[in-house]
Amino acid sequence: MKIVSYGAKRAERPGVFEPGRGIAPLDPLLRSMGMCALDTNQVLGMLDLLQPLIEGALDGPGVEWIAEGAVRLGPPVPAPEKVLVAGGNYQSHVDEAMGRKNAPSPSEPIIILKPSNTVIGPHDDLIVPRQTEQFDYETEIGVVVGRGGRYIGVEDAYEHVAGYLIANDVTARDLAFKDVHISPVFSQMTRAKGIPTGAPLGPWLATKDEIPDPHRLELRCWINGELRQAGRSDEMIVDIPHLIADFSKIIELSPGDVIMTGTTTGCGAFQDPPSFLTGGDVVKMEITGLGTMQTPVVDEVV
Repeated sequence: MKIVSYGAKRAERPGVFEPGRGIAPLDPLLRSMGMCALDTNQVLGMLDLLQPLIEGALDGPGVEWIAEGAVRLGPPVPAPEKVLVAGGNYQSHVDEAMGRKNAPSPSEPIIILKPSNTVIGPHDDLIVPRQTEQFDYETEIGVVVGRGGRYIGVEDAYEHVAGYLIANDVTARDLAFKDVHISPVFSQMTRAKGIPTGAPLGPWLATKDEIPDPHRLELRCWINGELRQAGRSDEMIVDIPHLIADFSKIIELSPGDVIMTGTTTGCGAFQDPPSFLTGGDVVKMEITGLGTMQTPVVDEVV
C-alpha cells in the first residue's frame, strides 16, 4: 500500500495512492468502517490493524478517487514528531568525506535531529537560505516508524516499521563546518540540517510489505538531468534493525517518526570541483520501489 498526503500546506489529509486510479482519501474510508478521521501519525500507529481493512475497502462501492496530479502532494508524513538522521552511515560517503578508501566509521551510529517542520512535499520548493553558499543534497531511504517504543530489540525492529520513503537530507555544508578548524567540537550539524524546507519527503510511503528487503535498493539522484548519485542500500554501515535498536536506546520512538538512514557517494561537496544547489536547479531522486521525487530549488526571497 502506498500512503500519501494531499491538500494545502500544513493542512494535508492522508490518502492511499494507486497508480492508474489516483488517490483515495482515507477520511471517508475510515468513517465507512465506523471510525473517526485520523491524522497520518495515528494511522501509522495502528497500521497493522488498519491496513487490511483499508485495502479491503478500496475495492468496495462508493470510493471516490482523486485524479493523480489534480491535487498537491504533501510529505507522506506531514507532521512527524521527530526527524532523526543517521550521519555517515554509507561507507562510500564516509570515504569521500575523508578522502580515502575504507575510512574508519564511528563506533556507534551518529544521531542528528532535524526539526519536524522542515518536511516538505516531493514537488514543493526547496529554498536556499541566504546564510549558505554550500547548499547540498543527500539521497536517503527514510524509515517511518509505525509502532513506537523504547529499547526495541534488533529482532523486533521491523515490527515497529510502517514503511519507507525517499528523503533528501539537505545540508548547508558551510554552516556545519565553519569553525571546525578551531576545534572538532564546534561542528554545527543542527544548524546545517535544521534549515527550513530541509527535509523533502515523498512521493509516497510504501508500506513494509511492498519492500521485502530495504537493503537491496538502488538510490539515484540527478541534478538538472546529470546523474550525481548512484549507489545501493546494502552499503549501509549500520543496517535498519540495528539503527532502530540503537536510536531507541537514547530516544523514545513515536508513530510517524522518520529515520533518515544515510546517503551514498556523489554529494555536491565532493564533486570535482564542488557543485552546490542554487536557485533554478532541479533535484530528482529515485529509489527502487519508492518512486521518484522531483524538487525545484529556489533562492530565498528576503
